[in-house]
Amino acid sequence: MTQWWRFSGPAKVSRRDLALFTRSLARLIEAGLPLADAVRLAADAPGGALALLAEDLCTEIRAGASLAQALERRDPAAQPVFGPVYRALVSAAEAGGVLGQSLNRLADYTERADQLSQSVRSALVYPALLLGAALVSLLVLLVFVVPQFESLFAGLGREVPLFTRIILGGAGLLRSYGWIVLAAGLAALFYLRHQMRGAAFRKAMQARLMGLSYIGPVIMKIILERMARSLSELLRNKVALPEALALAAPVSGDNQFRDGLIQAGLRVREGQSLSDALAQQQMFPELMLQLVRVGEEGSAMAEMLAHLADIYAMDAEAAARRLIVLLEPVLVLLIGGVMAVVIIGLIGAITGINDLVIR
Repeated sequence: MTQWWRFSGPAKVSRRDLALFTRSLARLIEAGLPLADAVRLAADAPGGALALLAEDLCTEIRAGASLAQALERRDPAAQPVFGPVYRALVSAAEAGGVLGQSLNRLADYTERADQLSQSVRSALVYPALLLGAALVSLLVLLVFVVPQFESLFAGLGREVPLFTRIILGGAGLLRSYGWIVLAAGLAALFYLRHQMRGAAFRKAMQARLMGLSYIGPVIMKIILERMARSLSELLRNKVALPEALALAAPVSGDNQFRDGLIQAGLRVREGQSLSDALAQQQMFPELMLQLVRVGEEGSAMAEMLAHLADIYAMDAEAAARRLIVLLEPVLVLLIGGVMAVVIIGLIGAITGINDLVIR
């Protein structure tokens, strides 16, 4: 089994599995277990690719490496499981001798990120089910119902209206070449799933979605929540602000915000305050600038960034729900319109038959 995992390439580890591993590792370390044994046992709960990676981490730790060094050496560069923020937090925790306590906070951080992602995805379940049910109903109508009318119209010896002929022709093509449409759809689905594994494709897709009126604000709030949450955790673990900004920049997943945070970090190194450095980038919202300024004045930057992340998480969930409320009637009208077109075409032809019979 181990060899199969290795040759099949790096498998994706979910945030939920990572949070479970981190929480278990924290408790095992606090219970006094040796680090290598704690890593191995903590990875048994989620299992899968994480358990395989834990074997490599244990090898490094038994050879004398710290957990941060083991993560740096063994975390896959092409598809990192832990990422730079996780590794930096572990490194700072080991340096401060508070690894167990910091891992508990790191598990909280990972769980919050997973909860936001799951909330947005859950909001999309009903529209997806609605669209799927409508497509199945339309296929049943075209493949099984329309052919019954086709045999009826063929026995009349008269030409049916053009609109009805178009519907009958479309149904005939679907019955004859539907397998090609199905194969093309499955191929497109597998291709899209393969492309989504690439960071470049995901960033390009995200950039396109950011330009949409209703979807863009939701994505922006999710990006800002990630950045604020990551910065807060890094600062709580005593990571210096310029280094924290550099580490949190890639977490956003957006090139524009990543570059903006990197530029802000460079200005902070030159002696500017974080609020002024962010304001000069002209891309961060006023709420973020105000709360960062309050955090600077009260020497509570980490707490204020955590509060900001909570605000953006709630806003993102609320915005996603509003988007779904707008999307549902649009889908209903669109689906109803397509079904109505097919039914009206058939009813029009039947009405013509009745007129012939009456005459």
